[in-house]
Amino acid sequence: MKFKNFTFDVRIIISTLIFFILFYFPVFHHLDRLPILVWDESLFSLRALYMHLTGEYLHNFNLFEGMPNHANTKLPFTTFFQVIALKIGGINELSIRLPIVLIFTATVIYMIYHFKIRFNYIWSGYVFGLVAITSVGFVEPHMLRTGDQDAPFACYMILSAISFLRYLETRKTKPLIGFTIFSLAAVLTKNLMAGLLAPGILLFALLTHQLLSILKDYKFLLACITTIGVYCSVIFYYEIQYPGFFERMWSYELIGRYTTTIENHGRPILFYLKYLATKQFVPYLLLLPIVFSIAFVENVCKKLRNSILCISCVLFCYLLIISFSKTQTTWYIAPIYLFGAYLIALGSIPLFKYLNEQTKLYRNVFVTGLLFSWLVLYINVVTINFGPKTENKDEKYGLFMKILAKENPSLKKYTLVDNNFGTSAGFYKEMYNRSGLGYEINYKRDVNFDNNQIIMTCLNNILNPTNEKYNYEVIKQWQECKLLKINSRK
Repeated sequence: MKFKNFTFDVRIIISTLIFFILFYFPVFHHLDRLPILVWDESLFSLRALYMHLTGEYLHNFNLFEGMPNHANTKLPFTTFFQVIALKIGGINELSIRLPIVLIFTATVIYMIYHFKIRFNYIWSGYVFGLVAITSVGFVEPHMLRTGDQDAPFACYMILSAISFLRYLETRKTKPLIGFTIFSLAAVLTKNLMAGLLAPGILLFALLTHQLLSILKDYKFLLACITTIGVYCSVIFYYEIQYPGFFERMWSYELIGRYTTTIENHGRPILFYLKYLATKQFVPYLLLLPIVFSIAFVENVCKKLRNSILCISCVLFCYLLIISFSKTQTTWYIAPIYLFGAYLIALGSIPLFKYLNEQTKLYRNVFVTGLLFSWLVLYINVVTINFGPKTENKDEKYGLFMKILAKENPSLKKYTLVDNNFGTSAGFYKEMYNRSGLGYEINYKRDVNFDNNQIIMTCLNNILNPTNEKYNYEVIKQWQECKLLKINSRK
């Protein structure tokens, strides 16, 4: 059993087939089961929908009927893929979410190729994918399995870091182009948060005595100028088109979030480390110090040592910087999962070399035990995502509307009433009205209804005042959600 030889034999084919079968369930299975989630996913969904319908950037969500005055300060690079999916697959949850998991899938496929070419260990590429899909914090809502853009941002960041390392080693133009492209993708997805890659890669360049040489390399400087120039040009364009865009983005997205606690997301400094170590990256975070120590083993090859040190610098600096932010959310650590998965994949290389030197029986027993332990983590993740549910009333409109469409398809005209954030319900209103099936669904935020008006709501702050002001009949009820026909005012 030689791990390092890569041939298209039956073993490789079967292993790849098994890998992607295992890959499917935590990543793709029931991807559209959850409704569009309130807050970020619904905002990204409405932005993609608006671009799909008009070809224009959605600068304020009140451009949709009934939506609150909420300025859009996100940059749209990843949204373009969602727009393409909407044009191909129609307006639905899958079109919003599928581009996200496809970007991740493409990253995993690249990693398999990368480990084969760089280290001649294709199996380590599989390790990267297997670690990523069993990291609970990464394979969950607001990360990989929804239309949020933190997971693709993590993909861009790890690919950018690897490209930079290859540039340092070869000083060739090709990896530098990759570094520029992925850096642009990251910065045009999550703004200056992409800049948190810089301290880590520059620290590694400093430690390897290459910092001055790359700062004198016109090709590297040109790559940096290109990235900064494109980013600034995009911001300048949006500021011209939508005056006040830069000020809003600066205070709400960039420095404002780092220096001020926004939306009650304040946490202690050690929050992220504790969160990763005890919940969302268990047990992988505990393996990272072991992998890091491998870089200092005397007989480790230079490529492996450099890779471990470079990604360790990137992970450490990124985690350190966000830990001091006044605003801390659980999705800011998305890149940590992939940095960590890459480090563990690197650590698997000496492990595979060690196993090659052992007896066949020892290898088989060891690998079987390792796979069994991993299977426990895999079953946990699959169980969590197999039947995803939401307890958020704001998100139940879409589920109730699907039930209603199935059980009472002739009912095409009613009004959604949601005076909370409302963007999830708003997305479904647009989805049904633009389905070509004759729906005429309206949206409103107040409790002022006409006689014979049919309304749908899932919120107590709508139902309670409706009980006080109106006589009505219940047409359909599902959990907290009700479809009511207003008969008269009390």
